[in-house]
Amino acid sequence: MIRLSIYLSKTFIFSWLMVTFGFLILIGLLDSLANGGEILSDGRGFAATFEYMAYRAPVIFDRVLLFTIMVAMLLTYVKLIRQHELVALLGFGLSVPTQIAMLTPAVVGVTTLAVIFINTAMPPSVRALQAWGIGEYKRTSISEAKPLWLQDGDRIIRAAGRPDMETLTDLQFYDQVENGEISIVSWAKRARYNGTSWELTDVERLSTQERFTPAPLRIWVSEQTPTSIAKLAADPRDLALRDMRQFRQDGNSGSKPAFAYGFWHLHRITRPLAAFVLLICAVPIMQQTGRESTGDKSLVVGIAAGFVFLIIDGALSTFAVSGGLAIGWAVAFPLALFSIIGGLLSLRSESLGS
Repeated sequence: MIRLSIYLSKTFIFSWLMVTFGFLILIGLLDSLANGGEILSDGRGFAATFEYMAYRAPVIFDRVLLFTIMVAMLLTYVKLIRQHELVALLGFGLSVPTQIAMLTPAVVGVTTLAVIFINTAMPPSVRALQAWGIGEYKRTSISEAKPLWLQDGDRIIRAAGRPDMETLTDLQFYDQVENGEISIVSWAKRARYNGTSWELTDVERLSTQERFTPAPLRIWVSEQTPTSIAKLAADPRDLALRDMRQFRQDGNSGSKPAFAYGFWHLHRITRPLAAFVLLICAVPIMQQTGRESTGDKSLVVGIAAGFVFLIIDGALSTFAVSGGLAIGWAVAFPLALFSIIGGLLSLRSESLGS
């Protein structure tokens, strides 16, 4: 039993590595071609294409993780079917639930390691792309149409531009008093980080209280740094789990509301569970034991099921990050739905087998 489990696990892991490598190369090439003009326009040369692909790889890996896991599981069974090994497994009395149990450590383990890799590699890659200012990571992502709001002590700050990683432009400062009312409103044309604080230029200040002249504001002393600003401006999905936990708390700042960070935090830590749910669906779909069975039709059905899961998951993600759906429901519904479907398929396979 242990040897069979190791054999299945090795087959799955090898298939997943090949599928993942293929997806990263294919999508990376298409992505670099789509942004080829911008990549070559800054004078870095042709080698910049490979640099861009390296930076984008963790992001692409995150987006396609579950689909590659699903395809690898299906390809594992295609191999078993074509080599008539699945018939032998069933002949040894290895039912669908037993097959699921044998593959679970490999599937959940690989997905867990992948989540750890994403959590470690993706945030610095995204910050590098932000600094480069290319594609969807253009520095103009902080603009008048998409300003960055943040809370810094008793101040609320609005920035409407970021021409480079260490500069913010068109800033507004709202100083609050204890009861929450605004006491001073300030406007600054530019804020430049000098290593310890932000130097402000062209500052104008207005007090909301009568007979009170606010003191000049030339330096903005803050814990915010260019790195933290990059995190604040980034898409919540592109952050590390630690940053997601920080920004999901009330009173902390970010480019999205707190519940958006809470959703992506819960979404990422449940990916191993999602992979297990897909395994429950994939194994009964691939129970083809006919003499001339190749597994091709089941492979198509399994890939379609994976697409349906990703479509539902993506749609609910959109609703959750926009505040239209509770984050718990958005994460739990596709998992529960496909768990039920997988359970029913497993029961059907068992009844047909008996």
